[in-house]
Amino acid sequence: MEIDTVFKLAAAVAAVVGAAKVIIELSIGGRGRLREEYRFAKEFMDALEENPRIHPFLKEKGYQAIAGDRSLAASEIEYLLSLQKPDRAIRDYVLGRLYLEHLQSAGNLQLGFRGKYKNSWSRNWRKGSYFLVYLVLAILAISPALTPTLFGTEPGQVVVALSFCLVGFGPFAWMALMAAARIHRAELIVKNQLKHTQRILMKSARGSG
Repeated sequence: MEIDTVFKLAAAVAAVVGAAKVIIELSIGGRGRLREEYRFAKEFMDALEENPRIHPFLKEKGYQAIAGDRSLAASEIEYLLSLQKPDRAIRDYVLGRLYLEHLQSAGNLQLGFRGKYKNSWSRNWRKGSYFLVYLVLAILAISPALTPTLFGTEPGQVVVALSFCLVGFGPFAWMALMAAARIHRAELIVKNQLKHTQRILMKSARGSG
């Protein structure tokens, strides 16, 4: 293998790894404009405060609108809103929900991993495998741009090959990356279940001391 090809491959790996975070953030961050989210959340929270006995249907639909996911129950979203950085908690939970379970009777820390995902090794080998698949498929998707001579001598041939590779490998690379991201996000929210009330009590304790 020529040294030039090695450098190109190394640059491609670095670019693909760097692009992973951007792709994930773009995939989970597009739930509407921030001003509209704020306006709706404020109106809904005001309505809850004015009428604590609001109809369960309206309550659940309001919470689901805030979360951007109609499959979540009101009890799940209420718990997520009680955590520090609730917006991030909701996004992490929506993304990693496949690996999580919500136990209302578990006390302060109500989120845990489902059966076979409770073991860290079970999660780590899955994350590693998914990310490796992403790297391979992403590099294959852009391979005509890395080694154009393998796909023809004419620019048009390289463009056609690149188009086919992007369509053929790109979507599967994205799915593999998101699979790894789901596990990672699930781990983050289980680890960071810090509640607003806990933080307030800690501050109060320091103040009284």
